[in-house]
Amino acid sequence: MKRLRSKAARAFVLWTLLILVVAILLSVQATGSLIVAGQDCFFNYPAVPCPSPTDPAFVRLTFVFFGLPLIWLLGIGVATAARAFRRRGRGSQ
Repeated sequence: MKRLRSKAARAFVLWTLLILVVAILLSVQATGSLIVAGQDCFFNYPAVPCPSPTDPAFVRLTFVFFGLPLIWLLGIGVATAARAFRRRGRGSQ
């Protein structure tokens, strides 16, 4: 039984690390994109438009801050529910 708990704990930690790595990569890329777009806008204003709130980099940052935590929470909830159903099915036999 102890082995099953450690297996589940490892799965939770791996899921968390995966989401964290994706969040870091997406946020670094989006921030870099916004920095470049802001510099281009500053130096070539009439020719190059400034980033607007609908810019894809802003959308990625919004997804990182709101979407990824929801996906993480959903994954944890599904894993916990699946573990509970497996336990319940095994216990009734």
